[in-house]
Parts: sequence; C-alpha cells; structure tokens
Amino acid sequence: MEKVELIKKIQEKKEFLEIPESIIERVLELKEIKQKDNEDKIKSARAFLRKYFSVFMTNKLVSGNLNEDEVLAKHISMKDRNYEELYTRILNGENVVIDLGCGMNGFSYKYLGGKKYIGVEAINIFVKLMNDYFNKNKFNAYIFWMDLFNLDKIKELVLNEKGKKIVFMFNLIDALENIERDYSKKLIFALFELGIEKIVLSWPTKSISGKNKFNAKRSWIINFVEENFYVLDDFEMNGERFLMFGKK
Repeated sequence: MEKVELIKKIQEKKEFLEIPESIIERVLELKEIKQKDNEDKIKSARAFLRKYFSVFMTNKLVSGNLNEDEVLAKHISMKDRNYEELYTRILNGENVVIDLGCGMNGFSYKYLGGKKYIGVEAINIFVKLMNDYFNKNKFNAYIFWMDLFNLDKIKELVLNEKGKKIVFMFNLIDALENIERDYSKKLIFALFELGIEKIVLSWPTKSISGKNKFNAKRSWIINFVEENFYVLDDFEMNGERFLMFGKK
C-alpha cells in the first residue's frame, strides 16, 4: 500500500484528521512501524499518534462549551498547573511568549499579563478553539496549526516576532524524541541562534492518572542544557519538572 493510502486509512478515524499529514508521514517512517505489514502499520501509527497527540482530545474539551478555567481543569497535561504561580516564576521582562506544542495553554492567557502570545499546535481543533477564544476576547494572541518538525517554518515564525522572546516547550520533548532522536537539541540550538532570550522545558514526574510518581530525570536533556547553556531555574511543581535556561 502506498504511503498516501496508508495516511488516508489512518485518517478514517476522525481524530487523526486533526493532525498534519506531515506528522503522520513521519510516524509511518519510524523503524518499528515501517517494517510491519500494512494493517499493523495502521494500528501502530494510530497508537503512537493517540499516545502523543489525540489522547488529549476528550469530548468535553473539543465541544467548545467550556470557559477558560474549565478547559485548564480538564486538559490532562494542564489540570494540575497553577498558571499564576508558574508564570510569575518564569516570566521576567519578556513581552512575547512563543509556546511550542502548546496544547490548550492559550486558555491560560489571562495569567500572562497582556503579553503577546504565539502558539504552535498540531491538533487543529485545539487551534480553532483557542483562536476563537482569542478573537472573542480581543487578546493579543494567535495559534498556528503547524508541524514542529518543519524547522524553516518555526524559524520564520520566530523571526516575524519583534521584542524580548521566551519559548515554552511544556511536556514536548518526549514526543519530539520518539519521532526523531535529538530533534529537541537541534530545535533548541536553532531558537537561540534566532535571538530567543530564554527557553522553559517541562516533563511529567507522575503518570497521567496522577496516581503514580516515577523517576523522570531526563538526564540526557539536563546534561545537554548544562553543557551548552546557563540554567536559570530548575524546579518541580504539581507533578511536572521545569527547566529554564538561556545563553551562556
């Protein structure tokens, strides 16, 4: 079966229509999926995409009937965040926030103190919901439906923004690394070359259910950051570890 046909088969499940085809194509090229027969390729690709993307697409979230606080309370990777405390700790003089793999963080805009907010997200329904929310409230914010592996587009987006910029990469590195090893490092280097002031990474320290805490050191990314950049803060908050750093 040709790749185009495989993508169409995967997209027969409507949840995968919300994800850029370029991401689905990358997943089909993963070694552990590529070597399987067509039926298993489809099943495995869907399982991978569901784990890192559409697991967050609950009916309550995509209904569009929730206010911002309800969205923040129901999104799996966001519900335990104290955004007011978090943003107070990590923001210091930046006037542009670029949020890569933003999920539905856009609904936390009221805690950003009026800063310009630019998000990049792979799930199109989330993009539409957040942009509708921004438009209704006349917020200085916009979300792009984009594949983060399109580095030229990410660079263009960053260069188009003027001012002191900070980048969020919350709960993102596992998805990036499982699609392309060391892509996180490549992306981080590229961002600093474009004049970004600070980057904030995060990763979970407990399971999605919240019942099980696990050892989530991510030594590979910590070592990379410590070797190449200046660590500004490193802390854990409500089952999520945050690492903030800038240029040496």
